[in-house]
Amino acid sequence: MHIVKICTAGSCTRNFGLETLERAEKVLGIKAGETTPDGKFRLEKTGCLSQCELGPNVAFLSQESPLSMLFTEGHIEHHMLPSRIEAKLNQLKTE
Repeated sequence: MHIVKICTAGSCTRNFGLETLERAEKVLGIKAGETTPDGKFRLEKTGCLSQCELGPNVAFLSQESPLSMLFTEGHIEHHMLPSRIEAKLNQLKTE
C-alpha cells in the first residue's frame, strides 16, 4: 500500500499545498483520511514535514499490508505542486 501524506501546515498551504491535496483526492478518487477501494493507496493530511521553504512537501511511504505497522520504504518529495502530484500518483498506479 502507498501512503501519501500531504503537508497542510502554514508554509506548504501558502505554496499551494491545499491545491495539491485537492488534486491528489481527484486523481485517487478519495478524500484525505480514506483508502482506495483496491487498498493500494491511502491519502492523509499531515503536519510539518520540515524544509518549509521547499513546500509543498509530500511524504510517500510503502506499507507491507494495511494491518502491518512496518514501512518498507519512504521518502519526502518537495515542490509537489498539483501537476507534479498528479504525475507521481499516475506513475505509482502503473507500477
